[in-house]
Amino acid sequence: MLEKINRLFVMFLMLGAISGILISVIVLFVPGLFGDAGAEDYRINEPNLQISTTLSNAYADDSPYILDSTISSPFLNTEDLLFLEVYSQGKQISEIDCLEQFDDFLDYSGKSTFSCEALLPYNYEESQDYSIYAVLYSNEDEYISKEQNIHIDWADYEENFWSVSGFLILLVGGTYILIIFPLIAVVAFIASRMKHDGVEPGEYTISSMINPFTNKKTLIQKFNSFLVSPYFWVFELAGIIIILIYMLISAEAWKSSTAFIAFFLSGFMAFIVPLLWVAAWWYADFKEREPLRIIVTFFLWGMLAALMAIGINTVFGLLFSVLGIGFLSAVLIAPPVEELYKGSGLGLLGEHHEFNSIEDGLVFGFVIGMGFSFIEDWIYMLNNPMGGDILGWFFLFIMRSFVFSSIHGLFTAIIGGCIGLLKERAFSAPALGLIPGAFIAAIFHAIHNSGELLSVLLGTGGILTYCCILIPLFDYGGTFLVIALFLWALLRKR
Repeated sequence: MLEKINRLFVMFLMLGAISGILISVIVLFVPGLFGDAGAEDYRINEPNLQISTTLSNAYADDSPYILDSTISSPFLNTEDLLFLEVYSQGKQISEIDCLEQFDDFLDYSGKSTFSCEALLPYNYEESQDYSIYAVLYSNEDEYISKEQNIHIDWADYEENFWSVSGFLILLVGGTYILIIFPLIAVVAFIASRMKHDGVEPGEYTISSMINPFTNKKTLIQKFNSFLVSPYFWVFELAGIIIILIYMLISAEAWKSSTAFIAFFLSGFMAFIVPLLWVAAWWYADFKEREPLRIIVTFFLWGMLAALMAIGINTVFGLLFSVLGIGFLSAVLIAPPVEELYKGSGLGLLGEHHEFNSIEDGLVFGFVIGMGFSFIEDWIYMLNNPMGGDILGWFFLFIMRSFVFSSIHGLFTAIIGGCIGLLKERAFSAPALGLIPGAFIAAIFHAIHNSGELLSVLLGTGGILTYCCILIPLFDYGGTFLVIALFLWALLRKR
């Protein structure tokens, strides 16, 4: 009975993954469905709503520029909202709540002049035109000011970009030649000489990759062999190509040589640390290092999970923004959605004979987390341009690739450990371990994402609580706890 429940649950996970991919494709590629509407669409021109702007920058070759705006408006009512919106090339790049600085209506009632500040970042173009509007939301109507236009020349910034990126290309290229490629070769050599207990003759050969169903008698054996074969990798890679196409389109990597270089350089850099983590965890499992084809399946699944999650996150993020609680989306929506999609890969392979212990689950979950982290870090670094503000970009790289590099691995390793525990106890429905595992992982994930929420609720005290208490206790404390659990599982007697 439990085996039937497990397989029905696995079918549900597969359908959920496919549904997530389809929703994301619709959200990302159906024009105008969830994209930015034009600034003047469905809005009424209000002559009494006026805006004047000045542009300032500490250094000519630095990013971003600071846009200081003064908005003149009619007297506001309690329910009114006033925003500064900035567009470039038909895309909204900034939306600033000009009333956020006030505690309540009494602080700005009777005022008709407001100051707003927006940041205009470099976007891999030598020059860029911006359209600025003041937008007033009053009752059921939306009013808009006359358009203000500014032009920014980024030529000095791009000169710095080329000097920095040239150095980084040499550094990253040297890292791949001296570390990454030799590491991959060493791992492949070690894996080729490994022997596994309980495997069928020829299970991990070249011929079994071509025909994964050889010597497989039951349907579940054939299904598991398919999941760790190149045929399933094609399915995973198809989804990964979709999100890469979206990233290419979103970044418009073809619009300039700087955009093209930044796109691929960010990807190569984002891949380094996740690969090192995967190799380290795989090698640390010295009692029974798992076949590389399983590791490949899980790493690709982590990358694919980024596509699965983006659609649901976008839909609920938009809904929360409409309700005025957009800052809660990163805490209430993203953690459970991302952990369920990442962890579903562990559930799919829960009955594979190689998945038989807590340490297996920890390794497999960490590998999935690294695949997800690779895509996420790529997006973060691409959206924070290199160049004059190299310190800001380098700080982001250090934070994403080193300080928080293991976080997604930690979250999904928790799920893998839960499923591995059920496998050790010979529970006939191990995939159900996804439910408590994803719940625990989502709590850790939500705490990690809580910085914005705490800053909104508690101000500076919330930021200090997040940085000085929650991150050390849950991010690093959780990572050390998972590592300790992994070492205990390896060294115990069973």
